[in-house]
Amino acid sequence: MSVEKHRNVSVVTGARADSVAAGVGAGLIVQLLAAAACFLGAWVLPYRFPDLEPVYRQLLIVGGLFLLTLAALTLKFRRRLTQIAMRLGFESRLLLPREGLVYLAMMLVIAVAALTGGNPDTGNMLLLVFGLMAGPFVVNGWIVVLMLLKLQVERTAPEVAEAGAIFRVAISISNLRPLLSSHLLLVNDQLSGPGGDQHPQVLFMKISPGERRTAEYQLRIATRGIYSLGPLKVSSQFPLGIGEKHQTFQLQQSLVIYPAPARLQSGWRLREDELAAAAHSRMRTHGAAEDEFYGIREYRAGDNHRAVHWRSSARTGQLMVREQRPVRRAELVILLDLFAETEAAVQELELAVSFTSALCLNSSAQSAWQLQRICIAGAQYVRVEPAGTAAFREAALRSLADCQASPAPRLEQLLGEGLRAGRGRRVILLLTPRPATVRSELQRLASGGQTGVSGSGITIMSTEHSELLRYCTPPLQHEIAAAGAV
Repeated sequence: MSVEKHRNVSVVTGARADSVAAGVGAGLIVQLLAAAACFLGAWVLPYRFPDLEPVYRQLLIVGGLFLLTLAALTLKFRRRLTQIAMRLGFESRLLLPREGLVYLAMMLVIAVAALTGGNPDTGNMLLLVFGLMAGPFVVNGWIVVLMLLKLQVERTAPEVAEAGAIFRVAISISNLRPLLSSHLLLVNDQLSGPGGDQHPQVLFMKISPGERRTAEYQLRIATRGIYSLGPLKVSSQFPLGIGEKHQTFQLQQSLVIYPAPARLQSGWRLREDELAAAAHSRMRTHGAAEDEFYGIREYRAGDNHRAVHWRSSARTGQLMVREQRPVRRAELVILLDLFAETEAAVQELELAVSFTSALCLNSSAQSAWQLQRICIAGAQYVRVEPAGTAAFREAALRSLADCQASPAPRLEQLLGEGLRAGRGRRVILLLTPRPATVRSELQRLASGGQTGVSGSGITIMSTEHSELLRYCTPPLQHEIAAAGAV
């Protein structure tokens, strides 16, 4: 845990749930105290007032049992009752922390000693001490209530982040009261997702009337996935720390953690060029080679008359032709088979996801090919196609962030996607942990006589680390996960 102080703000980052002080609801405390008072009255009153009717003693005992039962039910269903109260809009609670419970226990011991003691002078002195202790207890309760009145809380967090990267989340609190300052406001945020839960905290020392203060905490998440931020809980124990009031703000936000991309090595660049060249060779072999428009130039002897550009010729007064050159870039279709039957196999597939993420980020005008489609077969089948370069890249990375391995992915649908896409100048790259099964399935589809079925255009690459490490270096994410970080 690290603490960072700026003027009246302290930032506590990386705090866990067990670092938050335990507290007991004030309603539960009132029920227990009322039950104790009933039993104490049923025991003490007959000695102080011998003429008291027995029915009153019985009523006190019944009332004490009822309050004890109510307290037990409140304790058992506390979480459910809290959820119901939050849905109804009662998002503010008064708690007693450990210090407050110890203080209250001391008060109860003094009160019982004053009521049951035989010496009246000693009893009166103990009652005076009880009153002196009860005053600060009540005043502290009123002050902590005032600390949370008319506060406006906001959170500013990124919508996406990369696994293993450090990012900041800003918490802003505005004190809308015209006169009273707020002191010692502890803000507890909640992050939940595939990598576990985190409970970062931010402490505001003082917020003057009409003032707005902002503090930041840092997060680093090593596991990709879709996370949820919120709700925010603001609490205060000012000034004595024997009473706590907290208020929950339903500031929910989704946070997408993209997989950390692997670092492509020079060996992959060579393999990339080989695959692109092989795609063009297949096209020219089948007479399907395509050329792209390069420019317009003057006619030369031997040029094809069909390439004459008549509009430019009429404008310039001399014969002009269209110049075309062979297409050098291939189109890439990535098929990702997330087959895993054990937890160890699931972890091994993370490098394949990072490698696919790197291919998405490195598909540009300078690369040997352009990414056209991603199909992922795992717990769910996902197909991402271009809808603009930026939108396609974002959709592809989001799908990679949320994909999960499965012991029974839809392999036949994945292979069918690749066989249908394997036309033109496309390179079909299939990443799978079971290459032998994939090859036999391709042979079965080819022997079944399906029209256009041929696995010659599909490049199968194993997702084993020994194979992928020839082309890429694992990201820092895997080192963090191996060390046991969230």
